[in-house]
Amino acid sequence: MGYRLIHFNCARPLGAFSLENEFIRIFVSIMPRVFADAASFEGLHFHRHGVRRPDGVWMPLDGIFPYPEGMGAPDVSTMGGWTSLEHLQEFSYSGRTHPPSMRRLSTEIDRSAGPGFVMWWAPKGERVSMEDGWQKLQHLRAHGSTPEAFSLDDPVDRPVAA
Repeated sequence: MGYRLIHFNCARPLGAFSLENEFIRIFVSIMPRVFADAASFEGLHFHRHGVRRPDGVWMPLDGIFPYPEGMGAPDVSTMGGWTSLEHLQEFSYSGRTHPPSMRRLSTEIDRSAGPGFVMWWAPKGERVSMEDGWQKLQHLRAHGSTPEAFSLDDPVDRPVAA
């Protein structure tokens, strides 16, 4: 059995979650280009995205407005499956759209809950959900990097195939 690297990240925008928020306007305008760029990268098995509201309900990214007034900002999340850490890093740091987009949005993200990015090795063919990613992120926030959930600062080697 082989393994693939799963990454999950989430960003909770500062301020009101509405189309008047600059983060939301920028995010909505640039993300289709980032997602298209990701889809063309070698080493990407899958890519999906969604929004996790504070009440734990997951919504599709393209169906979040109108957003419930007074609910509090959601976590805008993406997940991808990669053949290797090197492929993920190439996209994250050398992609045409991802690096400049993330630099532009970085000051508009609420980082008070801790890390917003987690990775883990999953057996090829295992189905993973956005909620799985959320739970891995909570594990990283509570325990730091472990083989179950780790960060780019402390990566874990791919498990040996059985």
